[in-house]
Amino acid sequence: MAAPATPPVAVPRPAGGDIIIRRFEPRDTAQLYALLDEGFVYGPESPANTALRRHLTSPMSLGLYSAFSLGLIGVYRPEPVAQLGGLALCAATAALFAYMRRAIPRVFLAFCDVARTTDLADIRAHYTAPGAFWVAAIDSPDGKASEVVGCLGLDPRANADPTSAELRRMVVSPRHRRRRLGTLLMTAALAHAQRASPPLRTLDLETSVFQPGARKLYENHGFSVVECRIGRWHPLFWVHILRFRRNVGRDSECLNGADLSVAGAES
Repeated sequence: MAAPATPPVAVPRPAGGDIIIRRFEPRDTAQLYALLDEGFVYGPESPANTALRRHLTSPMSLGLYSAFSLGLIGVYRPEPVAQLGGLALCAATAALFAYMRRAIPRVFLAFCDVARTTDLADIRAHYTAPGAFWVAAIDSPDGKASEVVGCLGLDPRANADPTSAELRRMVVSPRHRRRRLGTLLMTAALAHAQRASPPLRTLDLETSVFQPGARKLYENHGFSVVECRIGRWHPLFWVHILRFRRNVGRDSECLNGADLSVAGAES
């Protein structure tokens, strides 16, 4: 299914340069907001487009296909009443199907809007110690341009337990997949969590079934599913939310140092 029309976003795209994992700076805000929409709504493998593809074979859609077929049968019956009833059934099922196709991307756009008005409204004020917020950026060789291509936050406010924090807002640009950006961001966050004061014992995060790539990344970094719940984001659309957790341990995957750079960063 083709992605929803992408709004024009003017971002600098340096020709060359290393991928740098660094702390968020206020100048990154506009690009980060655009990245959020690209990662969750407009990208070809975004949760919104994954949900649209799965909607085609969902139980609701299969039921609508059956109802539409019954309506077509009525349309070709000789009785006028059956024809009118068939037309009404076809129109109703087609309208409901079209409504859902439009509603699903809007649900994820609303999710992005909520993020921009809550923790991402003032990132430095929200992600205070022992939390932090990182971006993956590609800086031009002359240092005059920087393209934000990924982000991840460690939020100590998301959990009432002072020994636990939550990883949030993991987004990687679809144009830069397979360059280990998720791994680099996760490594920086885990290294930071090891040195946090007061000490952190556990890290939590949540993702949906529409993000299989993210789930694989988290499992590769030692996270395990501890809860699965149904999130009803719309009267006719709901999704399974997976909650992951891991202990904050001192192991070889957590590098010392908060800033990382990888030339090329190809996996």
